[in-house]
Amino acid sequence: MRAWWWAWAAACVLAGAASGPQLAGAEVYTSIQDLTAVFSLERRVVEALATYLDDMEAKLFRIRKYLREYEQVSAEGAETDEVTLERLAGNPVHAFHLMKRLTVDWRHLEDQGKPDLWMDVLNTMRGEDSMGVRLPREEDLHGAAQALVRLHDVYNLNTTQLARGNVWGVQSAAELTAQDCLYMGKHSFNLGLYQRAVQWFEEAYALAGLEGNATVTQDQVNVFLDTAIKALDDNAANHNEAGRQQQDFSTTLLKEEAPAPKHRLAPVLSPREDAANFQALCRGEQLLSDAYMATLKCFYDSRGDAYLRLMPARVERHHWDPELLTFHDVISDDEIQRLQQLAAPMLARAMVQGPEGRGNTVSNTRTSKVGWLDDAQDPLVARLGARVARLTGLSTDVEGDDAEMLQVANYGIGGHYNPHHDYLLVDKTAHELENIHPRELVLGDRIATFMFYLSDVTRGGATAFPRLGTAVWPAKGSAAFWYNLKRSGRGSLATLHGACPVVHGSKWVSNKWIRERGQLLRKPCSLSPEE
Repeated sequence: MRAWWWAWAAACVLAGAASGPQLAGAEVYTSIQDLTAVFSLERRVVEALATYLDDMEAKLFRIRKYLREYEQVSAEGAETDEVTLERLAGNPVHAFHLMKRLTVDWRHLEDQGKPDLWMDVLNTMRGEDSMGVRLPREEDLHGAAQALVRLHDVYNLNTTQLARGNVWGVQSAAELTAQDCLYMGKHSFNLGLYQRAVQWFEEAYALAGLEGNATVTQDQVNVFLDTAIKALDDNAANHNEAGRQQQDFSTTLLKEEAPAPKHRLAPVLSPREDAANFQALCRGEQLLSDAYMATLKCFYDSRGDAYLRLMPARVERHHWDPELLTFHDVISDDEIQRLQQLAAPMLARAMVQGPEGRGNTVSNTRTSKVGWLDDAQDPLVARLGARVARLTGLSTDVEGDDAEMLQVANYGIGGHYNPHHDYLLVDKTAHELENIHPRELVLGDRIATFMFYLSDVTRGGATAFPRLGTAVWPAKGSAAFWYNLKRSGRGSLATLHGACPVVHGSKWVSNKWIRERGQLLRKPCSLSPEE
């Protein structure tokens, strides 16, 4: 009986996760900017609901419940300024509840309202007063849940503390019910995270008892808990062995290495080792040896540019070979604000390269929204391109196809980007290259990446390099720089990197990808395949 029940319940979860249109740019959970707008809209909706309550007090028990839940959010910041709204949007539990209120709870409110008195509320929610704000859909609710599951797993968060509103040391009134924890456990199970699923189901069981089985009963939770424990036991041997290998690798392998600092070659790791290192770096663990760390200094550098001799760049070295640098204070707060204003109307769901190089596609490996800015669009964009050229010594002429347009990205709830390489061509087979647009082949590959950090991030959000054993943490006004290709033109496998999930706050970055073709006289090639 239980096996049948679990199969039916799991099918419902999977069917729900697949429901809803998969439109790029349609989601709101993938961008803190969109979430902020939804929080602002919800405040206006609440005002309309308060007016409605005056006329329908006796019939609006569900609306009173809605408002009581909303008060937990508004109590954390009564101000209506954008900073407060962005802080709320940057809290993953608040964001999950936002998705839930405006999907599940909202349907109940619509069903019981009288049309004549309900129109004011509907106009606020969907009419002219909404000012074009995208409303959450079922896919947003699933995305918000998966973001919490991702944060729970990557950062090894305490389940009880997370359910009580403590997200990596940041306490708030945003708590989870037993039903919420059951929902998180289902998503964890479907992702194959059986140990995490057991933790969520155990928390759901405990909360169900404290709630008096109000949102879900302990018997209902037990069905899922038993199934998750069985799945965990069935995979115990492999899981435990893999866990030991990951822990041993993350904590000892790189620390035991102490080669000559400037000639350290990052190993080519297995996917399991890459994942272990990535998560360890996201949590802030140090993987490089103390001896190697001692060689990494901060310094002033004119970068061989006459202009920068008057005001040298402030440079922080994270790795020698391949070189990984951070340039500090290279973009001002005013420039950042202007850049965000320019990009805001253009933000759409970020995509990744499709199978076999065929076009682009939306993927859960990357949860953010991006916009592209041409140098001709605003003088600031052209100035930033020229600044990148001075700091890197490379040509960033977009019109001459030496570099791509400037990309601006805003990450959403638990926003992340799985480890990947920035180069586009060198890892493709001859068959895959046939699917690449001829113009891309003429431009050459992405020789280098220059990434501006446009915001500080309260918790998480680092750019982690699992094969280098180091990470760059977001600092507003700074920029990371590295070469994706070796001087021979081969891909630098060691530059595998990913964006750690954002736990708290809003993460904005801006990427300038520099292409090969325009660098022939600026970055001479090497005949050695190892250089």
